[in-house]
Amino acid sequence: MAPQTVAQLALEKGLAELDLGLYPGSLLMHAMSELAVVQKDDQLLKQALELFAKFKNKEINGRGSFISYGVGGSGAAYLNYLKKTDQLAQQVRTEADNMVKNQKRSSEGILTANWAKDSLDQVFIDIAFAVTPYLLYSGLAFDKPEYVDLAIHETLELFKVLKDPNGLLHQARGFQGYGKVSEDNWSRGNGWGAFALATLVRDLPRSHPKKKEVDRVAKEFFTTVLKYQNAEGMWHQEMIDTSSFVETSGSGLLLYGLGIAIENKIISRSHLPAFKKGLSGYLAYITRDGSVSHTCIGCLAPGKGTKQDYVNHKWKLNDSHAFGPVVLAFTQAAKMGIKEVKPLHGLGYYAALEQESRRPRTYVRYMPEANGNILWENDRIAFRVYGPPVKDRVSSGIDVWTKSVSYPIIDKWYRLNAEGKEYHVDRGEGNDFFHVGFGRGNGGTAIWHEGKPYISQPYATHRILKNTDEEIAFELVYAPWEVGNFKVSERKVISMKMGTNLFKVESTFQTDHKGPLTVGIGISYADKPELITDSQKGMLAVWESYLPKNGELGTVVLANPDIIRGFAPYGKEHFMLVNAKPGKPITYYAGAGWNKSPQFKIKQDWLTYLQQELTELAF
Repeated sequence: MAPQTVAQLALEKGLAELDLGLYPGSLLMHAMSELAVVQKDDQLLKQALELFAKFKNKEINGRGSFISYGVGGSGAAYLNYLKKTDQLAQQVRTEADNMVKNQKRSSEGILTANWAKDSLDQVFIDIAFAVTPYLLYSGLAFDKPEYVDLAIHETLELFKVLKDPNGLLHQARGFQGYGKVSEDNWSRGNGWGAFALATLVRDLPRSHPKKKEVDRVAKEFFTTVLKYQNAEGMWHQEMIDTSSFVETSGSGLLLYGLGIAIENKIISRSHLPAFKKGLSGYLAYITRDGSVSHTCIGCLAPGKGTKQDYVNHKWKLNDSHAFGPVVLAFTQAAKMGIKEVKPLHGLGYYAALEQESRRPRTYVRYMPEANGNILWENDRIAFRVYGPPVKDRVSSGIDVWTKSVSYPIIDKWYRLNAEGKEYHVDRGEGNDFFHVGFGRGNGGTAIWHEGKPYISQPYATHRILKNTDEEIAFELVYAPWEVGNFKVSERKVISMKMGTNLFKVESTFQTDHKGPLTVGIGISYADKPELITDSQKGMLAVWESYLPKNGELGTVVLANPDIIRGFAPYGKEHFMLVNAKPGKPITYYAGAGWNKSPQFKIKQDWLTYLQQELTELAF
């Protein structure tokens, strides 16, 4: 695919998706400006100028941390500098003068965000993107050498303040305490640095006394960046941690900067294959409609600013930061004469997987590679039962996996777990914090005999009966287990549909015992639960705090009041006791609701939901 075609696809998608008044829009507008210039596309240039004019008349509200965003950012200054128009001069100069006079500065004279705290001397590498190119092109266009000097000072000082001994950049200083620098090597942070440095490399006049220093810093930086490029030509969210996700916005900005460094002979042309490899790898994250996946969401010194805090920061499909870097990287490729880029894994390979994986649906999966566990989920919640290989550690209880997203998470969380990112940590989608062990979990069964529960081992055999987008169903058969002086076996059919927090269970017991059985349907709890038992409504409900980290969780068992004998505690569990006859199924529902999900915020939300469900359930 021609690189300019890829750039155009991402540009059109970005223009349709973004609020251009915010800084990701400014990045896209700069990229649009470069594409129009490289392509010598008068129509695209006209479109860009019309958009910049909307900043002047406030049809687009340019806003954010830097005054330059008010006119659309550095793209406007770039087109004015190249004399592509005479329409932008007044607004570009006015905002350049305004920024030099009124933008807040750090102790080193770095122009920083006006909201930054003086007491903490806060700076962050992102600001190089907002300041350096805008003042560089304004200074060159209006013969203001002091503006050019400020542009150079901005980037070189930020590189001094935020440089890691490994040669990469940290993102920020002053957000975890005065003088404290974040511990990361965040890809987009390094990309912001690459963007600012590349514009200096390309457009700072050779006669400038700081030109040699700029080129030296650029050579050292881009040579270091290449060391951390992965086998597919991309960079990871945390650049030195290859177990973190591939991050596309940082990768795009780094490729753009590398292309300029190669083109301007700052680094050897022998690195051109690495640049081309990066473009090929990038295409796997870009679809034919211009969608871009694996882009880190807004991120500024998260948590304590540790590497792990950056690793844990989530990504999304078509994040606002996604589009500008694609346009920049592939525009630079076109400028260097690259005619075609072949996708490494097929165009949009990873993005298409992500689009598909984010489609809400019901889903059940048997996992022989994970101890034979069986997991199921819908658009609200997920559950798990354990397989035979772990019978010495767990039994036949039912685990809860909380979700705050509507798309499936089972496959993703197991994949991340295999990479060392355990699913007991909430990375913005939910997590597994509900402990089951040998307990009943959320709706596991037992035979209640002589005042206590007798439990089975994990299921012996299974069979998936239905696995569609709207409903799942599967069968579990439990081998006979001893209950006093008799044995019992169980066959369970579990089913679940979309739009509910409950799954349905039909359990049939076989036994050599003469007479009726009492079945205990249990709920495990961790500490001090709020219990609600209502035999007339057929409900055993629990609301429990897992604060502060994991919020609050509601669990429930619902059954036909006609079969309920009562309720009983046992250890850290509470049981609903129901009558059962051998060979005759009992039907009940179980489920959970989390206060970090969209559906529930407080206990009353959970209880109200259960009351509504009770009016519609069929036993």
